[in-house]
Amino acid sequence: MIGEIRGMGLILGMEIVKDNKEPDAEMVNKLFEETKKQGLLIGKGGLYGNVIRITPALNITKEEIDEAIKKLDYAFNAAIK
Repeated sequence: MIGEIRGMGLILGMEIVKDNKEPDAEMVNKLFEETKKQGLLIGKGGLYGNVIRITPALNITKEEIDEAIKKLDYAFNAAIK
């Protein structure tokens, strides 16, 4: 589902693709809804709207990063079902 992860520093882009490597904007929309329910706001971009943008504040803590990763993991699992 994750085609590529790119970025520098705290700014990351995660490309979401289908099994055949085509862009999967529908899955990004599902992930948006699930992360929103969890209180995690993410951005989207890319030519096809299939890239999740992660841009945390410069003063983010390790604990906050760990919490965000757990919420994103939960969202992926919920969106797949």
